[in-house]
Amino acid sequence: MSNTTLILDLDGVLITTGAWKPDAIDVDGYSEFDYVAVQNFNKLLKDNKFEIWLSSSRRIYKSLEEMNAIFKHRGIVQPITGFLPYLPALENRKKEVEHFIKVQKLQRYLILDDDKTLNALPPIMKAKLVLTKFLIGFKEEKLAEAFSILAQYD
Repeated sequence: MSNTTLILDLDGVLITTGAWKPDAIDVDGYSEFDYVAVQNFNKLLKDNKFEIWLSSSRRIYKSLEEMNAIFKHRGIVQPITGFLPYLPALENRKKEVEHFIKVQKLQRYLILDDDKTLNALPPIMKAKLVLTKFLIGFKEEKLAEAFSILAQYD
C-alpha cells in the first residue's frame, strides 16, 4: 500500500480545550492533547502508511523538530513529515488545504480538521475530509469516518 497524505489540524482534533479558557499545559510546556483523541489517532496510524502534514495554525510557532518532540511525548506513534506552507494571502484554511492538494498533485489523502470553511472544498476534496467538532475532537465516530475514506483507496 502506498503512502497516504494526512493533512492534520490540532485544535478541535487532538486538542479539545474550549476557546474561552486557557489550554491545560503538559509537563513539556505545551498544550495537553485529548487522551481519547490520541488513542484513536494512533489506531488510524497503526495500519496505514501516512505522510503527516500539519495544517494547524500552531505550525507557525514551532519548528518541525519541536512538534515531533511534542507528538512523541504524547505517545503519537508516527512523526510529522512537514508543515503546509504558511500563505497568509490565502486567508483561510480551506484555501490553504486546496492550494496544497493542487500544488502537490495529491491523489491519496485524508484531511482531519474542525474548520468549517473546509465544507466549501470542491466535492472531490470534501469527500476526503473528516470534520471534527471543536470540543469533541477525533473520537470513535470520526475514526470510523476516516477508515471509511481510506477503504476507498484499496
